[in-house]
Amino acid sequence: MYLEQLTVRQFRNLSEADLLWGTGFNIIWGNNAQGKTNLLEAVYLLGHLKSFRGARTVELIQENAPAARLAGRLTSGNVQHRLEVTLEKHGQTPRLDGKPVQRLSQFLGTLRLVLFTADELILLKGSPAGRRALLDRAVLQTDPGYLDRVQAYNRILRQRNQLLKERAAPKTLEPWNEALIESGARIRQDRLGYLAGLQQVLAGIGREIADSDERLALHYPLTAEPGELHDELRRELERLLPRERQLGQSLAGPHRDDPEPLIDGRPLKLFGSQGQHRSFLLAFKAAQLIDLEGRLGEPPLLLLDDLASELDARRQASFFAFLRRRRGQVLITTTHPATLGEAVCPQARYFHVEQGRIEERQAV
Repeated sequence: MYLEQLTVRQFRNLSEADLLWGTGFNIIWGNNAQGKTNLLEAVYLLGHLKSFRGARTVELIQENAPAARLAGRLTSGNVQHRLEVTLEKHGQTPRLDGKPVQRLSQFLGTLRLVLFTADELILLKGSPAGRRALLDRAVLQTDPGYLDRVQAYNRILRQRNQLLKERAAPKTLEPWNEALIESGARIRQDRLGYLAGLQQVLAGIGREIADSDERLALHYPLTAEPGELHDELRRELERLLPRERQLGQSLAGPHRDDPEPLIDGRPLKLFGSQGQHRSFLLAFKAAQLIDLEGRLGEPPLLLLDDLASELDARRQASFFAFLRRRRGQVLITTTHPATLGEAVCPQARYFHVEQGRIEERQAV
């Protein structure tokens, strides 16, 4: 799978760009605050229909412009697709192969990509919500329908929280309890099912990309078997209901779970160094790539935002060697291409970004 062509109009500081990407490494270089990450954000939005920076749609449209437009031509297998997204202040309009999409999951399953950005290290080390976000992004790439299920769960959760705040009678709350159990158990099943396939890859990837024998794992805080997830969640709700009524919010469910990174069986957040946090995130992304390639039959697109500033030369060289062996398309941003060293293949294409203007130009 690779993105052949990208068109950008009035997106952040990128007024106009028409780019043809190489099928391997593509180096996006220039000084800070020139638009490099904006370019990756545009590609990410074509795959996810949202910003990886958490920006609202209106914030993505260039000032004084009525709308922004993104378009890309994608080849997957022997099939070409045309992706288009128009961003307006009231929302966005995606089109696939020239036609409006009826369900977002139709669009989301087209461009599969994996993102590495320094901000994700903050997610990894921060609150449980950040770690849930990392896991949910990964699950979504394997199953676009996961978004529909998460959105349905969040609607149920909002309604149940409102009833708790209003001190609703038990009879009124009961159907929403059952809805939360049904929907929440499915979300947990999706996450656990994804991790079951990923754990073996993650456990063995450390040496390949970070030259380390440390055992890595992402532990999900549930002991129940898949067939018992409904009963487990029902017991949680029953146990926590008095406290929920006091606080006016739901305390049980997948929105409260904390996927825990482990290194040699110990919590990374308690015992891991800065370097080990970086290695874990890199290993998690590499495992995602391997897992997605196995599911799709071809490598997904990889976006790397300022990787050189986050990894030492040894880890970076190991990771790039891993990527060369997988032969997928990679978009990398950097301030100084020379810092990528010999790890980047000679066939890489270079794109210089300055004040929102982009041109294909080899670094000097």
